[in-house]
Amino acid sequence: MNRLSWINWLFALLVISKTALALETPHIGHFDRRVRHINFNPQQVVKLVGHYGFATDIAFASGEAIKQIAMGDSAAWSVTPVDNHIFIKPKAQQAITNMTVLTNRHVYQFELNASQLKNTNQATSRNMMFTVDFIYPDDLKNQLHQHNQQQLLDDELNRHTTPQVNNQNYFYKGDKALLPVTVFDDGRFTYLKFNQKQDLPAVYTVNSDNSESLVNSHINPDFPDTIVIRRVVRRLVLRQGQLVLCLFNQSFDSEQSESYQKTQIPKVKRIAKRREVKHD
Repeated sequence: MNRLSWINWLFALLVISKTALALETPHIGHFDRRVRHINFNPQQVVKLVGHYGFATDIAFASGEAIKQIAMGDSAAWSVTPVDNHIFIKPKAQQAITNMTVLTNRHVYQFELNASQLKNTNQATSRNMMFTVDFIYPDDLKNQLHQHNQQQLLDDELNRHTTPQVNNQNYFYKGDKALLPVTVFDDGRFTYLKFNQKQDLPAVYTVNSDNSESLVNSHINPDFPDTIVIRRVVRRLVLRQGQLVLCLFNQSFDSEQSESYQKTQIPKVKRIAKRREVKHD
C-alpha cells in the first residue's frame, strides 16, 4: 500500500469512526485483532483492557514527546515511557484505575482495566491488546490537503506552457545552415527554435571584451527542437564545427526585462538561492 492509499484509507476510517464517538475501546486491526487503533479525540476517554503477564504498547504520533504521566493508582500498573510509546502492564489484583498522559502536543485520558487469562491458549482472545496506535484526524486531513496541493503544483510545473513572445527583433550574420527557424525572447529567456532536421549547435554569448562564453541553456522535452537560453543578451554566437553564425538582439537597449521572480505559473514565485562558500 503506497503512502497516498494509506492516507486515504485512514481518512475514510476516521470519517466512519466519527459517527460512533461513544465507542471508547480501540478498534480491532485488519490483520491481527490484538493490534488496535483509535482516533484521537480530546473529549474522549479511551478504555484499555490489560492482561496479567502481558504488556500493551500505546503508540502516539511520531515525534510526539511524553512530558508527564499521572496514575490514579501508580502501584497497580507498570508504566514505561519510551520515546513516543508507553508500555503498560497490570500488577495489582485490583488494577482498575485511570491514567492521564501529557505530551508536547496533546492530553490523553485512559481508563485502565485488567483481566486474567484462564490459560495461555487464550492469548489470541479478541479482548487482548498488544498494541494501540493513535490516529490523528486533523493531521491526516492536513496531510491529504498538502498532498493534493503538491499534486496540483506538480501538474502545473509539468504542464507545458508556450512562452510569450516579447521581442523578435533579431537579425543574423554568418552561415545560414545554423540559422534557427525562429528567434525570440520573453524578457527573461531567449528561445532558438530549429528545424527538426538540423543538428543543434553550441551557443555562446559575447562578453564585453569580445571573448565568448558558453551560456546556461536547456531543452524543454515538450519543445525538443528549441534551445532555451536562460538570459536575454545583446549577441549570441552559434558554432558547429567550422560553421559560425551570429545573432544580434536589435532591441536589447530598449527592451524592458521581466523580473527574475516571475514565472508563467500562477501563484508560483521563482526564488534565487545563494550558495554559501565555506572557507577552511
